[in-house]
Amino acid sequence: MTPPMSSVARKSEVGTGAAIALVLVGIASVQLGAGIAKSLFDEISPTGIVWLRLAGSSLVLVLVARPRLSGRSRVDWLTVLGFGLSLAVMNWSIYQSFARIPIGIAVTIEFIGPLTIAVLGSRRARDLAWAGLAGLGVVLLGAERADLDLVGVAYAVLAGAAWAGYIPP
Repeated sequence: MTPPMSSVARKSEVGTGAAIALVLVGIASVQLGAGIAKSLFDEISPTGIVWLRLAGSSLVLVLVARPRLSGRSRVDWLTVLGFGLSLAVMNWSIYQSFARIPIGIAVTIEFIGPLTIAVLGSRRARDLAWAGLAGLGVVLLGAERADLDLVGVAYAVLAGAAWAGYIPP
């Protein structure tokens, strides 16, 4: 007979389940938003779409999280500025890429940024093996088309570098 689950274990399971659900909602939001945004490029420029998305998400953050703005140090504000700049560059460049190449290929190229961080920060052979498999996936997905707009590819690479830029060391 198994002993009853402790309240700490139950809270941990609930926390893990909620975290997984939030990650899935976040993924769906980003991908659906990108698909909808690309369909609006004839009406609004990629830069305009990015501005609307960043302004909207900033408003939601302020309303929902209600961050404390007073009493922050200069280092805190520089960190926020760097993070915000990285996100803005990442979003702007990936949307510029979406306007020129297919979304799937752009996101695949963009993934090289965080994949590089994972490889550089790896300490175990198993981590390198998983990163290698992810890299192989990037190559296999990206090898599909040879007639890509090089400017679109460059924007996707820039988006990947910006994505890597806000991942903590």
